[in-house]
Amino acid sequence: MWACCGPSRPCSGRWVVDLDGVLVIAHSDKQDAATTWKKTFGHHPLTGFVDHGHGGSGEPVVELLRPGNAGSNTAADHIEAARLALAQLPKSYRRGRQTLIRCDSGGGTHEFVTWLSARGRWLSYSVGMTNPDAIHHAALHTPATAWTPAVEPDGEIRDGAWVTELTGDCLKSRPEGCG
Repeated sequence: MWACCGPSRPCSGRWVVDLDGVLVIAHSDKQDAATTWKKTFGHHPLTGFVDHGHGGSGEPVVELLRPGNAGSNTAADHIEAARLALAQLPKSYRRGRQTLIRCDSGGGTHEFVTWLSARGRWLSYSVGMTNPDAIHHAALHTPATAWTPAVEPDGEIRDGAWVTELTGDCLKSRPEGCG
């Protein structure tokens, strides 16, 4: 179960850190504001929150200030945000499987996943990525018996969501140990 109960102590002995970019619109020429990928004007900070489960809103632990034209898939920014977020956790949780780093496809770069999976870091991670055709094909040809219900951070079964492990050629070029 991946749920944190409060800012000072996780209830399950595990920590979840969510990293995500957000667009902040500026209505005038602010310092470092720039045109965003959505053709608006403003900033594109990368934020990190410790997840406190269903009942909590999360605790902000990092906000990397960036101009509006900062890339979504900037590995260096994701690595820096993860380092800063981990520095906010108790020392014993800064590396190891009891800490989960989550991000969407903005963090889905080989460089960031390689950093997350580096020897000695041993973090758990969940990174959303755009699925290439090979993964779609593999998922469609996975037998029904290989799928299991997805579980929410609080341990409850997620209605209508299923997971399986894919192996083989569809995952080549992923960091060693990923798959």
